Amino acid sequence: MKTCFVAIIGRPNVGKSSLLNSILNYNLSIVSPKPQTTRDKINGIYNENDYQIIFIDTPGIHKSQQKLGDALNNNSYDSLKDADLILFLQPADQEIGKGDLMIIDKIKNFKNKIALITKVDQIEDKKILENKAFQLKNNGFNLILGTSINYKQTINDLILEIKKYAYESEPFYSTEDITDVSMRFMAKEIIRKNAINLLKDEIPHNIAVIIDDFIEESEDFFQINATIYVSRDSQKGIVIGKNGSMIKQIGINSRKELEENFSAKINLTTNVKVSKNWVNNEKIIKKMGY
Repeated sequence: MKTCFVAIIGRPNVGKSSLLNSILNYNLSIVSPKPQTTRDKINGIYNENDYQIIFIDTPGIHKSQQKLGDALNNNSYDSLKDADLILFLQPADQEIGKGDLMIIDKIKNFKNKIALITKVDQIEDKKILENKAFQLKNNGFNLILGTSINYKQTINDLILEIKKYAYESEPFYSTEDITDVSMRFMAKEIIRKNAINLLKDEIPHNIAVIIDDFIEESEDFFQINATIYVSRDSQKGIVIGKNGSMIKQIGINSRKELEENFSAKINLTTNVKVSKNWVNNEKIIKKMGY
C-alpha cells in the first residue's frame, strides 16, 4: 500500500474544512461561515484501493490578539512536522494578502507543496485566476491547482496529484476508518458548531465545549452531558437566551445532528458556565483541549 500525510493550511475561512469534507464525502470537520471555526488538528483518512492518504485539517492561521489564537497557530504549524505534502489554500475571490504571505514564508523551505486556489466556481473571469496563479508561482509554488467543492472533478484531479507523493508503507489506520478522533470529540465539535451558527459578534470566539459525560447506554442510545464555557458573565446570559430560548435551540439543533451522525437516539443536556477570560489563560486553554 502507498500512504501520504497531507497538511491543509491557510488563513481562517479559506475552505480547508470544506475541502476535507468533500474529499471524504463525510462531514468530519465542522464548517461555519464564521472565521476561526476549526480549533483542532483533525485527521481525515482517505482510503482508495492501494492508497491511504491522511489529511490533517488545521486551524486557520491568523494574526492573534489572544493566547488562544497563539495556541491555535502553533497547532497549525506543528502539523507540518508530520506532513509529506502541504496544501496551501487561497480563495479565488480574495486577494493574496499579508496573512497569506506570512504563511507562505513559513513554508518556503518545504519541498513538497501545492497551492490550491479554492472556490474557483465563484470567478468567471479566467484572467483573475491566471493572475493569481502567476502570483503564487512567483511565491515559490511550482504546482497550482484550482478547486471547488461544487466541481467534483477538481477534487478528483487533486487526489491524482497527491498520489504522486505517496510512498510504500503499511497502512497507518484501518481501511475502514475515516478519522482517528473519538465520538466524544465529534460530539463536542457538533455542539460548538451549532452554538457558533446561532450566536453573533465576538461570542463564538469565546466559546469552548467540554463533554462531561458520554455514556453509551446501548448501541442505539447515548446520554451526553455537555458544558458550554464563555469568558464573561454577560456572554452567559446571551448563550442562555431569554427564558432559556437560545440554549434550548442549541440543544435541539445539536441533538438532531448528533443523532444523524451516530445513528442513535441521543439524550443531550447542556449547561453554561463562565471561565473568566479563559481565552488568555494558558492553563485553562490547555484544559479546554487547545
